Amino acid sequence: MDVGTAIRTRRSVRRYKRKEIPDGTLRDILEAARLAPSAANRQAWEMIVVKDPGLKAELVPLCKNQKFIGDCSAFLVAIEDPSQRWSRVDAAIMLDHITLAAHEKGLGTCWIGAFDKVQVGSLLKVPPNKEIMACLTLGYPDEDPDARLRKPPEELFHVDHYGRRQ
Repeated sequence: MDVGTAIRTRRSVRRYKRKEIPDGTLRDILEAARLAPSAANRQAWEMIVVKDPGLKAELVPLCKNQKFIGDCSAFLVAIEDPSQRWSRVDAAIMLDHITLAAHEKGLGTCWIGAFDKVQVGSLLKVPPNKEIMACLTLGYPDEDPDARLRKPPEELFHVDHYGRRQ
């Protein structure tokens, strides 16, 4: 699948088959994350890959009871270093690389922003000098969501100055 197709056809998945991801496939997806660009190539992020079913079940109530978190194959927790100026942006770029690499391999993802940072951090033993930026579910889709509407280009893009439309 080319990147344009991946961008156009990737969807947020909230229903997963209970199926383990082969180690090689997971390694390939995590390699896409490792290769993501970052400010001054610092890679000021880390990731916790939660595969343990019991631990994923414990995460569900800490993530606003989003039950599909317990069903995904892996729950990815992006950790940023707040002492590094662009670590939040770098972590977002890294997660987006994962969404596209996963889609190419037939896996689904969903960004998770609704969670209790303190409780999730405590459960996963995130050090106090680090911060959870966002989480991502990863697994085999058990649904095929339709595309959602997007704003037209003329509502989003300006040329040379704000307010000057194409």
